[in-house]
Parts: sequence; C-alpha cells; structure tokens
Amino acid sequence: MENACNNSDSSIATIYNLDDITGFEKDTVVTFGVFDGIHIGHQAVIKTLLQRAAQDKLISVLVGFYPHPLAFLSPERSPPILTPLSKRVEILHQFGIDKIVILNFDAQIAAMSPESFVEKVLLEKCRAKHVVVGYACQFGKNRAGNAQRLAEISEDYPFDVTIVPPTEINGAPVHSTRIRQALARGDLRWSSQLLGRPYSLVGEVVHGDGRGKHIGFPTANIDTQNQICPPNGVYAIRAKLEGKWLDGVLNIGTRPTFNELNFQVESYFFDFNETIYGKSVEIFFVEKIRSERKFPNLQSLVQQIQRDVMAAAEILAESAHP
Repeated sequence: MENACNNSDSSIATIYNLDDITGFEKDTVVTFGVFDGIHIGHQAVIKTLLQRAAQDKLISVLVGFYPHPLAFLSPERSPPILTPLSKRVEILHQFGIDKIVILNFDAQIAAMSPESFVEKVLLEKCRAKHVVVGYACQFGKNRAGNAQRLAEISEDYPFDVTIVPPTEINGAPVHSTRIRQALARGDLRWSSQLLGRPYSLVGEVVHGDGRGKHIGFPTANIDTQNQICPPNGVYAIRAKLEGKWLDGVLNIGTRPTFNELNFQVESYFFDFNETIYGKSVEIFFVEKIRSERKFPNLQSLVQQIQRDVMAAAEILAESAHP
C-alpha cells in the first residue's frame, strides 16, 4: 500500500486559466504534460525542446497541467504525487526553459477534443511552430489524442512535431508509475536512478503533540500533503531548510508505541533547536535504518531512538550531499 497524505497540494507557483495566457510575442517550441517527478524520461523531452528552440531560434515553452487530470476527472483513482508543484517549478526553471505555464486542468481543458486543444492552446495561446512530446503523450477529451494523432493533426496546421522515444532502463521505459512502485516497496536507490536525483519530500512544519520534546528528541512534524512516502520506518535523512542543510533521522508511520493510528512524518534534526513552524523543509532520504515497531515501554523506545541517531550519524558521515 502506498503511503500518501490526503490534503491537496497548495501551490506557490502561479496557475493560469486558459483565458489568462497572454504575452507570447514570438513563435515558440512547446511541450506539454503533467511532468510529475520530472524523471529522466521527462528530461529527455525537455532537452529536445531546448535543442529545437536553439536550432530554430524560437522561444521554448513548457505547458504543465495542475492538478493531475485524474485528480479532476476521477479523484479516487488519482495517484499520489512524486513532486509538489512548487518543487516541480523549481526543477523546471533549472533547465533554462524560456516560459513555464502551469495550466489549470479544469472542465474547459477536460472537454477539449485533441483538435481543439491544438488550436486553442498550442496555436492560439502559445504560437507553436514546433511541438515536442514524449512517445506516451496523451491529451484531449477521454485521452483521445496521442503522439501519433498529434503528428497527424500537424499535417493540416502550420506546425511540426518531434516525438521523443522512451528512455529505457533495464529494458523498460522510465515513467512515473515505475517510480511510485519503487518508492512503495522502499527501493530508494532505484527510484533515484529513475528520477535522476535523490527522492525528496517537501512540506510545511506543523504543530505536533510535543512528545518528542518531552523524551529529549524534539521533532518537526511535516505536512507532506499527498506526496508518496516510502514504507513506514526510520530513515537517515538530510534536510534543506531556508538554504541550510541539516542532518537527522525521519520517522514515517503511526507511532505504535503510543497506540496511535494517525499517519505522521516527523524528523529529529541533529544539533538544532530553532522554532520552525510554518516553514517549508525538503527531506532527502539517504538510507533506511529500520522498520517501525511497537516497543514495550517508553524507556525502550528512547534507547532505540538513541541507537537510531548513532546509526544515522554514521551513515550520513559516509554519504555525499544531494
């Protein structure tokens, strides 16, 4: 079972409705999609976009959809996310794309036929002269459009299409579902290989019940919203907080020693004693230390936490920064 919190992602990035998109003063090369994870397959599409823009001296444009189409069309089937929107936009900006447009996936977008999407979004709004998509691209009402259909439509319109082939590892294409499966089974190295970077959680520090402080290990409770979490347990982690790096241990689970049922993500940072409620922190997983379990008493739990801290310090001393 995949661990994911239920709250929706609160975005820092600007989300545009279709009517709000203006200001394209030049013709463009466009790619579009959800881009959850921005994994190495996505990166191949983005690199092709940038190469084509440079070659044709056009503006590079990425149109991302938010929320995930399934979150709008069928919320009960919507997968937990790999990368919250604020982090997604941060990563995308690092590629040097000229314009990033996060388009609200709403009833207007969901109802568009593939032809209407091409006309209204790619041509009218984005002034596309070339469109770059991955081999598994789907768009339009009921996902009626795909990469091949886009190429067929382009024959009747003034734009060209490049279809980027799959990026394969171990003989299979890289896609977000493979990464979610790797994380759900706790395979952090494999998920990082598919992503092209270590997996991280991003969330706001929220108030907890203060138990950690009372037993000598004050923890930061992190609201990870609906991001997928690795299996319950204790992990050696590095955290980025306001540009500073912190080492620590992270517990994911329900704290069975206290007979609780609520899922929590809480971190103890070494040599750190600041009040950080309301601040955003990014957690990078380095290595799992142990699975979550119930202890017979509080003293046994405290002794185990002490061992966890020592184990994490040893692991982190030998690991490189993300």
